[in-house]
Formats: sequence, structure tokens, C-alpha cells
Amino acid sequence: MCGIAGLFRPHVAATTEDVAAVQRMLRAQIHRGPDGEGLLAPTSQVVFGHRRLAIIDRSEAGQQPMSNEDGTVWITYNGEIYNFAALRAELTQRGHTFRSGTDTEVIVHGYEEWGIDGVLARLQGMFAFALYDARPRPGQGEATGGQLILARDRMGIKPLYYARLGNGEGLIFASEVKALRASGMVSEDRDRDALAGFLLLGSIPAPRTMLRHVASLPAGQYLMVHDGEPRCHTYWNPSIPRGDCAPPLSLVELGHLLEASTARHLLSQVPLGVFLSGGVDSAGLVALACRAQSAPVRTLTVGYGEEDGGESRAARTMAAHFQTDHREVFVRESDFLRELPNIFAALDQPTNDGVNTYFVAQAARATGLTVALSGLGADEVFWGYRHYRWLAKQPSRWLTMLPSFFRQALANGVSAYGGFVGQERWQRFAYLNGGPTGRELYLLIRGFFAPAQIQQLLGLSANAREAMVEQVVPHGESQDEQQRFNDIEMRRYLHDQLLRDADVLGMTHSIEVRVPYLDHTVVEAVRRMAASDKMDPRENKPVLVRALGDEMVRKASQQPKRGFTVPMQSWMLRYADELESLALRATSVDREAVRVLWRQFRAGRLHWSRAWALTVLGAIG
Repeated sequence: MCGIAGLFRPHVAATTEDVAAVQRMLRAQIHRGPDGEGLLAPTSQVVFGHRRLAIIDRSEAGQQPMSNEDGTVWITYNGEIYNFAALRAELTQRGHTFRSGTDTEVIVHGYEEWGIDGVLARLQGMFAFALYDARPRPGQGEATGGQLILARDRMGIKPLYYARLGNGEGLIFASEVKALRASGMVSEDRDRDALAGFLLLGSIPAPRTMLRHVASLPAGQYLMVHDGEPRCHTYWNPSIPRGDCAPPLSLVELGHLLEASTARHLLSQVPLGVFLSGGVDSAGLVALACRAQSAPVRTLTVGYGEEDGGESRAARTMAAHFQTDHREVFVRESDFLRELPNIFAALDQPTNDGVNTYFVAQAARATGLTVALSGLGADEVFWGYRHYRWLAKQPSRWLTMLPSFFRQALANGVSAYGGFVGQERWQRFAYLNGGPTGRELYLLIRGFFAPAQIQQLLGLSANAREAMVEQVVPHGESQDEQQRFNDIEMRRYLHDQLLRDADVLGMTHSIEVRVPYLDHTVVEAVRRMAASDKMDPRENKPVLVRALGDEMVRKASQQPKRGFTVPMQSWMLRYADELESLALRATSVDREAVRVLWRQFRAGRLHWSRAWALTVLGAIG
């Protein structure tokens, strides 16, 4: 896990100021790579920078930027390729020479051998990299300049942001938006549509960022630029049927896939552990890790408040069952107050959560870990949320049967009731005014602020707010209602919030967070399974539970959902004056609307995450 940065000018030579800009971006990402720094300008067109968190081949041979044998292909890379040993063996047989034991070098030689589409199709892991190819392209002649490729893993676990330089003179990139801002070469103009998306969804909807001229490279895509316009290419999309139309796997076969994925994710030359909350996701991960190695698995639980709380007891029981090397860290209210400035400083973009991830990563570092396995993504992949059971009743079918005037009257009436009793989940029924499509159902269930609240915060008309919804929320590509919802949830909640927070706040403490449930082989296999197999009223995530075949995991699936839960409501109320004053600093939203919403939070009529989101906007600008 690392931080990368760089700059590419296809038509003119990079300048000393360009080099200085990349150096500033590296300084802004020291936390992502405390083990070393590399800066290189292999040709006059390009400057590559790298901050290193050494996980595999921790020797000097693993320093980046790195090249092929003759220095014509260069890379700066962030991530882990779990099948790199097998790819290395194949490439060695094909005549490639390796100078290190890193996975980085495998990407370089794989690109030489198979091209960008070929190497990306073979990589198993999480990654974001920039690759510069100085070789003349076929039919273009010797005088043609090189080309830059930016690429990102299938699920978007690792981030990569970029911006066009003025007058089409090139492109600049980094692992964090903050790093691009530090370069001094990116406009600070804010993206109002991104802000609207944040209020609508609770996170900035990719590819937008808080800055108008900075974009996130989408998951499963690569960007190529040489002497023309940058062009994005999709190399993986879970909603596109695979060419072989493979039949659904059996539970036994899925169990083998999960075991193989977890075994790959355990590869490390530094201390590694597993986050254990006592819930089904983390219990399943510990069960899989124990099968993959003979030594005791290191596990970590983070508790909030009482040391004998329910989560801690459940995790302790689970750790004893699997005979893990278990550690517990407890976070107090005083820790929350002390760390607030650091939490805000760590955020790369606005988020409605993140506090939990910050403290869990901090605890991992304090207990000596560098790599941690997380159960993140299991709820999305295995349909662990309750709303999938409701969607199985096909609510859009009966809503569509209602006359439009009656449906709108119903939506407005329920929304008005929600405003009267102070329940924003009922206020979100106003989204159904646009019709009971997959998008509107998603906003009903997963939307953040209610329509009227967004209009007040941004001074928008209803028509302008509806137009904004059209821009930032996709319809979903499947004909099946549950799968269509899942398509949106994977993109807007898993990618834009959960994975982004895990990366940014994990790397704040130089912790590499790995997510075995999001191995693309697992995601593809579960997607092919029937919807009815993924739900059972008696247990949560039945496909996962039955594929693992572990009694302790089965028992966990029959208990209420568990996670590392921060008591944000009570802590925020304790320091409400200070937090509201921060929220009122925000210049991008209406101050009076902020005051109204904070009054509602203090009165118990607004969920804490909405008040926290407003505070984040004021704190990070």
C-alpha cells in the first residue's frame, strides 16, 4: 500500500516547477508511505513520484518508480497483486528478467507481454497505478512521444484521482484529492453538483470530487493519454454477463473460492491481523483465515465505552472458539474529543461517517499491525441488508399500479407526516413523486437528506433538485428489482463511501485494509446465484453461512447485526455547541437551514449522521 503522484505533458517538456509540484504531492501523502520516497523523470514528458509502505520485498530493490529491463516502461503503483507469484513464473518462462521480488515488477513485465487489457485481465488484487510507455507505437514512427496509462482495480478498492492541466497541456494524478490540491496546479473551484450529490447520498458520487476539475478514475477502468484527448476504457463490469455464461456455483464451490481468496489476502511480510466484531462477516473471515494458516490468527476488537459491552463479549467468545491471538482496544469519549481535529484533517472528501474507521485503524497501528483484513463488502455482495427482503415483494409493481395522482398524494402525505414527527426516513417518501423506478426506490431506502432539506440547504427549486438526481443516481442495469438496487448500492454506497473511507482513514495510520469478500471471483460467483438463495428469514447471508459450513458462523448469522459501533449520538450531543459552530462555518450551504437541522438533531428529530455531515462540510471546507 502506497501513495502515488505524477504529471505527464505529451507536447512539451516538464519543468522544474512540475517536479516541485510532484514533490509537494508526495509530502501531502507521507502517511500513505512512511517507508520511503521515490521521484523520477524518466523522460522530459513525465514525472513520477511514490511514497512506499513496504509489504512485499521490503528491500531497496522494491523502491519505486520502477522500470523494465531497458527503461522504456515505468510504473508508480499502489496496492497488492495477490497472484503475482504465478504471473511472475509465467513471465520468467517467457524470457522476462526480474530484479526484485515485488508484485510491482510483475505489472511492468505483464504489460510488455500482454498489453494493458491482457495484464489487467490477469491481475487479482487491489491496485491503482500509472504506467508510462516511452516506446514508439506501431505505425507512429520514432518521433512519436510516449503514452501514459492510469488504471484502477475492478471494485475501486484503491483510489486514483486526476486533473487536466490548463490548455490541454497534460495531466496530473495522485492517490488523494488533498495531494492534487497541494500541487498548486489544480483549480480550487468547487463542484456544486458534487455537493448536491453528497447531501443526496451521504458521499461524493464518483467520478465527481469536491473540486470541479478533479475526477476519480472509475473502478474497473483505465485511462490512456498520449498526443490526444484522454480516453477511458472499461475492462470489467459485474453487470455485464461474462462471455462463457457460466452457471451458478454450488455452495461447496463458493466455499473453495472464499478459502482461496482469503489465503491470497493473507500474503504479507509484515504483521497482519483480522478485524473481529463478533458479527457474521468478521466471524466468517476469521474462520477462513484459520483454515489457511497453522499459526494462530491475530484478531482485533475495538470497543466504545464499557469494556464488557455486547460487541466485545461476542468478539471475545468468537476469538476463544477459533483460538486466535486476540487484542482489544477501547475508545473513550475523551479520545473522541481529542482526536476530532485529526479526524477532520484526515478526510480527503466529505463523508457522513468515517469516525469508526479512523479509530479501528488507529487501534490496529497501536497493536503493531500493518495489514488488516476486514469483512467490508459482505453485506453488499451477499445481500445482508434487510431491505433486500422488502424488495423481494416487488414494491415498484404495486406502486406502478396506483394512479400517478394517488401515488404522489401518498408520497407527499407520508413525507409531511415524517416532517411532523421528525423522522427523515418518512420524509424521503417524497422521492417517489418521480415514480417508483429503481433510482427512486434507492433514494427512499438509502437516500441521505430528504428532498425538502436538500432544497433548503442549497436554495434549489424542486425541478432543479430533480435534475440533480438524474445526474448523480444511476437507474441500475438489471431487470430484476433487487439486483438493480444492488447495482446502485455497490456503486454509490460501497464504492463511494465504505471503500473510500476504509482507504483514506486506514492509510491515515499507515494501515493497509484488505477486503477478501470483494475479490472479483467471489463477486462474480455470488452475482450469478438466484436471489431466493441469498435470503432466509432465519439467518443473515445464508449463502455465505452455508458455503463456510461453520457452526459458530451460523450462530452469529442468527444474532442481530454487529459491527464496531461508535456512540456518535451521545458524544455529539455532549459537544453539540462546538460541533454546530463548526457546521455553521460552511459557506456552501445555507446557514439558517444548518441551524434548523441542528436544532432538530438536538431535539432527537434528526439522525446524528446528518448533523455530522454538516459539521464535516464546515470543518474541511
